[in-house]
Amino acid sequence: MRVSEDRYSRDLRRIQLAHRLIRHEVRTYWIRAFTRLTEGRIRNLLRSYGLAADGLHRYRGSPPRLYTKFMTPARHSEASALAGVALARHLVPEEPVRNAWRTLPSLDFGENLCEVFELFRLMIPGATLNLDRFILLVMALAERQLTVGHCSLCRALILLDPLGAKRRVCVSCERHPSPAVSFDPKAAALPDSTPEEGGQRGKQQKLF
Repeated sequence: MRVSEDRYSRDLRRIQLAHRLIRHEVRTYWIRAFTRLTEGRIRNLLRSYGLAADGLHRYRGSPPRLYTKFMTPARHSEASALAGVALARHLVPEEPVRNAWRTLPSLDFGENLCEVFELFRLMIPGATLNLDRFILLVMALAERQLTVGHCSLCRALILLDPLGAKRRVCVSCERHPSPAVSFDPKAAALPDSTPEEGGQRGKQQKLF
């Protein structure tokens, strides 16, 4: 009896998570990865819950993989804030993950992703990054394709591309540099502690 109840509970969680992901307009690829439901069952959920007629705009095809777009000025501040929330809620593993797209997805991980993303949207209602992009950001952080550091001027937490040439300055300081503070190349060259180095993770001091 206990085994039957556990299976029912887990199946119910899969359906609830699938419904949650659909509401966030996530691609079918990730719904399958996190819930292990088939495409046919996902389509049945769309019909049975009337979600197909609710005006949801769900993208088709493979999820985005170009993480370098997070480094553009239009997205860098929001992506940095979202990365800070993900790190604060321990969503990014302490050790680098190889092939995170295959190893990380699970029912528990999908539920945690939704909780952190929904918290972020409550904090910043006007945020533009969707859950598909958030998943990509978490995967890039887990694989250390992207890391976090501190702005060399205001010390706010910012997203960094380890292979990029962009200096360690946040978008706010680039647009409105303080006359009392000058850019220090030596401070920018010093590596901030990252999760894999065992140092303390940086805290978000300002979102934008």
